[in-house]
Amino acid sequence: MGRWEVPGGIPQRRAIQQAVRALRAGEPILYPTDTTYAIGGLISQKSAYDRVCQIRGIRPEKSLFSVLLPNVAAIGQYALGLDTPTYRLLRQLWPGPYTVILRPGPAIPRHLWYRRTVGFRISDFPFLVALLAEVQEPLLTAGVPEGQFERYAKQVSEAFDAGPLSYERTTVIDLSEGLEHLRLLRIGLGSLEPLEPFLAE
Repeated sequence: MGRWEVPGGIPQRRAIQQAVRALRAGEPILYPTDTTYAIGGLISQKSAYDRVCQIRGIRPEKSLFSVLLPNVAAIGQYALGLDTPTYRLLRQLWPGPYTVILRPGPAIPRHLWYRRTVGFRISDFPFLVALLAEVQEPLLTAGVPEGQFERYAKQVSEAFDAGPLSYERTTVIDLSEGLEHLRLLRIGLGSLEPLEPFLAE
């Protein structure tokens, strides 16, 4: 197992290159985000997805994961039902601590087709920005429980340690049935002001 120190989540070139090498080999990695540590792999790699499910101890059909995208423009490839008002809202929310649930689009790989909805995130956390820019593909990601870094680090080929993280939660918004049926599933980090026009009284 390789372990890399990335204090504050500031990316180092060699660490990012090693992460990309592992990801392209179909291996999941352990890495920091703006909220929690997470394990994940390239969205195209079924072996990485299966390994994440194994490490988390969950069946693939029951798995809870998110897809980390590099920018808002990428969402059109991976999700359906994005009209202009929805896209405008997403541009207000991202990058930021929001998980948005949408219907999967044609670029979601075959091994994930059983999912009726997928949670998407775009973060401005430096390590993630650098990693996604280098690997040029979204990451399938699952959170690591607080205090479990060491246990998970032993089960992946590469682990990236940014020190203590906040472990605060993202705000989760369900837009899978369209903007007119927006549902706020969880209040976490991030202002609710952009959502107020769409929330029921």
